[in-house]
Order: sequence, then C-alpha cells, then structure tokens
Amino acid sequence: MTRRPSELLIALALVTCNASGEHCAGDGRDVMADIRAHGALRVAHTGDYRPFSFTDAAKAPVGIDVDLAKRLASELGVSLQWVNTSWASLVADLRADRYDIAMSGVSVSAEREAAGCFTSPYFRTGKTVLTRCALDRTFDALAQLDDPSVRVIVNPGGTNERFVRAHLPNAHVIAHDDNRTIFHALAAGEADVMITDAVEAQLEARSNPALCLADPPPLFEHVEKAYLIPKDARWQAWLNAWLVRINSSGEFDAVQRRYLDVPSSLP
Repeated sequence: MTRRPSELLIALALVTCNASGEHCAGDGRDVMADIRAHGALRVAHTGDYRPFSFTDAAKAPVGIDVDLAKRLASELGVSLQWVNTSWASLVADLRADRYDIAMSGVSVSAEREAAGCFTSPYFRTGKTVLTRCALDRTFDALAQLDDPSVRVIVNPGGTNERFVRAHLPNAHVIAHDDNRTIFHALAAGEADVMITDAVEAQLEARSNPALCLADPPPLFEHVEKAYLIPKDARWQAWLNAWLVRINSSGEFDAVQRRYLDVPSSLP
C-alpha cells in the first residue's frame, strides 16, 4: 500500500488559522443563515487542478475538494450549487458575492486574504519545477531557471504565475490560458518547464511519460491550501470545527487516498 508522503499533512488544530477571527469578522454578515435561506451551498471551483478539482471523462467534477464539497453540503442539509471560476477571477468573484466558499486547492495568499478570509489550512505542499523530459536537464535552484534561454509556461492569474513573475524576471515566460491543457502544451514542447505545486507535478509526471520531476523534487516555496470564504468569523469557526471532525473521523484521509497515488519520498 502506498504510504502518504510527509508533505500531505493535515494541519487542522495544529496550526493557527492564517486569518484570525478578528480579521474575518467583516460587516456582520451571516453566511450560514444565507445558505439555509437559499437552500443551497454555492461552491466555487476551477475544475482544472488535480487532485483537488478537475473533471472526469464524462466532464463531471471530481477531486478531493469536490468530494468534500458534497460532504459539506450534506452536513448543512442543503443542495450543492457549483460556481465556475478561474484563478484570475477568484478574488473578483468573492468580492461580487458569487460564492459562499471556494474549494479548489486554493493556495493561501495575501491578496486573497485581503478580499476574504481562510479556514485553517488542510493541506501542505510547495512550489517545484516540472520539466519536459526531452530537455534532458535538471534544475535544483531558482538561479538556474532565471535565464532567457529557459521557457517557463504559466497559467495567468494564479499563484504559479505570481511566483514566476516575482522570482524569474529573466526567464522567457509563456502564458497559456487553459490550465486543463497546459501540461499537454509543456509535453509537446511549447515550453521547457512549469512551476507548480509539488502534489500536482507528481500526478502529472506519473501520468505523462514526457514530463519529468526530480526525486525528491526541490521545493522553492512552501504552500498551504485552505478554503477561501467571505468575511464571517462564525462561518470560519464552523468550517474549522467541521474540518477537525472529518479529519478525526478518518473521512478526510479516505477522500485523499481516493485521488492520490504518489511516492513517499517528498520532504
């Protein structure tokens, strides 16, 4: 049986929430009351990020966060309403009150926290480099990537692009608008490397023989995943307690194992 890598840590009840209750107080909005009044939980997802939120052969949403969204709506006793979003529009959609919670492998960032607040982190990973195997070259440091001869592919609007723009100003950056096809573009030679979260890089390298990942992969920046919500301290506290419950019951572990099949060598 494949053992979970040590990067896949459930941080619930062991770390301090990035957004304090005071920050999350907002203007007194009661999100849970709105959810019950509407009879639906509005969940934003991008549908393009394995293993958290993607689509199967029938174009149905699947993934760790998809399964947990269904579990959350069931516990609230309401229906589940999917809200399609993108990494570029995630914050704008929150400000426009288009969703009650974003469950799509969302990375904690200052920009997103300024617009709403986060639950306790439930998953840890880190930024790494996925390469085109035909390149026959490895990268162990950002300085090796920060060169005009290195073509780095990015999906606009997400934390991967922000990381590349901030840390690789001299690299040749290539924008690819569809995150669902970005790995195929990399494999086909449209770029040399992609910076992404290690958990996604592992899954893509295992499923596409044209893509390569170092073992263990270098982690250039640690990343925490959490659920992005409107500013409502009561909603935040209820969700944090729910996360603790499903972790303690083993439900989270069961969902995670359904979608993850990665080696145990990550630091």
